Amino acid sequence: MLLRSPSRVRLAARALLAAVVLSVAAPAGWAVTLNRGIGNDPDSLDPHKAIGTSSSILIYDLFEGLVTVDARGQIAPGAASEWKVDATQKVYTFTLRPNLKWSDGRPLTAADFEYSFRRLMLPETAARYASFLYPIRNARAVNTGKAPVESLGVKAVDARTLRVELETPAPQLTELLTSVGAVAVPRQAIEAHGREWTRPGKIVSNGAYALAEVSPQTFIKARKNPHFHAASDVAIDEVVYFPVEDEGTSFKRYQAGELQVAVKVPTDKIEAVRRQYAGQLRSSPGLGTTMLMLNHKRKPFDDPRVRRALALAIDRGVLTDRILRGTAQPAYTVVPGSVSRYERPIPAYAAAPMPARQAEARKLLAEAGYGDGKPFRFTMQYFTEAKTRTLAVAMVSMWRAVGVQCELVNKDLGSVISSVRAGNYEVSLYAWFSSFDDPSTFLDILTTKARGSLSGYSNPAFDQAFAAGNGLASSDERSAALARAEALAMADVPVIPLFTGINQRLVSSKVQGWVDNPRGANLTRYLSVRG
Repeated sequence: MLLRSPSRVRLAARALLAAVVLSVAAPAGWAVTLNRGIGNDPDSLDPHKAIGTSSSILIYDLFEGLVTVDARGQIAPGAASEWKVDATQKVYTFTLRPNLKWSDGRPLTAADFEYSFRRLMLPETAARYASFLYPIRNARAVNTGKAPVESLGVKAVDARTLRVELETPAPQLTELLTSVGAVAVPRQAIEAHGREWTRPGKIVSNGAYALAEVSPQTFIKARKNPHFHAASDVAIDEVVYFPVEDEGTSFKRYQAGELQVAVKVPTDKIEAVRRQYAGQLRSSPGLGTTMLMLNHKRKPFDDPRVRRALALAIDRGVLTDRILRGTAQPAYTVVPGSVSRYERPIPAYAAAPMPARQAEARKLLAEAGYGDGKPFRFTMQYFTEAKTRTLAVAMVSMWRAVGVQCELVNKDLGSVISSVRAGNYEVSLYAWFSSFDDPSTFLDILTTKARGSLSGYSNPAFDQAFAAGNGLASSDERSAALARAEALAMADVPVIPLFTGINQRLVSSKVQGWVDNPRGANLTRYLSVRG
């Protein structure tokens, strides 16, 4: 990779921005460009390997699955124009739109989706979201190397027909198919270029946009895909994504007109932003929960008394009201309140006054062998950001009040994610977001998996309750069963939910078609830019 000096990177970015601004204000017939801020440089554009909201924003623009979402964030036909479910509710038949094409002009058929689902489940792909689609017949067995990929319940019947067979009824299937892992990926490009297939000039996609240029840590540019089935409805010709991790920098670039959409808004200035940009600040509950991940494989975090004591001592109201200034809501469950048709099992201690909670925390720690002569000490890692450091320092103070000593470790976001997945931590600030409106993705992180859960938590009773509830054919009965399963797990305090975020986006008045939704799914294909 060619390394650039910071000054050259800034000059290149400014030059690009100048060209972009000119194109937005250009006369009719010229290219219309949208400048979108994203939170960080995507770790990958491979839908089966990418993780995080920044990657998702790009993947939703570049790729499309059988099912997608509309401008309001609701389920809508994607590459499939329709689907049917048989009487058993275990067989879905998807009919693809006629004459679908990849961005290189080659035909896209049901065989491409068969290949994509098989690649998603292959153990060697190490797809991060494969488990979301375990309702598919033999998906778990294939993904864990216990069955051949040919046994996966996804079959191309003919060029336009794809049959998906399930282990049990799964009324949430179409929701699951809106995830980034369920899009079509190009066999021809993957086999020709291997790991480099996502680079400009090599990548092939089937979404509204095609990748044009990448300047690491600076910008990513995509252009309208003329082979997209709804290309005539796409108003924006080019979209340029700018990775901006710092909230203050993001806000300054928005103020300067360099960004027309900013996903990072400074929490410490939120009141001023609300006043100054009342019509441009867009807020909506998010499908995400920020929590403390506890490593059960390291003592004493295998002791539920210790875990519960740490949870009791945290005043979530202080975190959300004083530090996050109303941009988040306290959380006591892993599943956020924005998930539809789900009644969260809020624990009783949530309503207890803090003095009583602190007293209970001290009692539990004493029972676990800790006290004045033997204080409980541990380290907690958090990702680099002024806001997260303030949150971490506040929790250290809250724990100190019950006799707990915590040392903070600051890491970049990628290192935090990697260390949690490797089990190389004691306590970690961690956030889990979903691209679909269903509780299963949040509860899935609490299950015992063949490759190990993120925290190492294992409760066979919860695993059984979760699996049984997840397989119910009635959506209402399924939601109630999953809530009971979550209550069973949360009694153990496997993780410590802290808060659910409220999406804060700055959207220029020049950007039309933006509809706030919990998914935070605002595909560029539905937007337009006026001069």
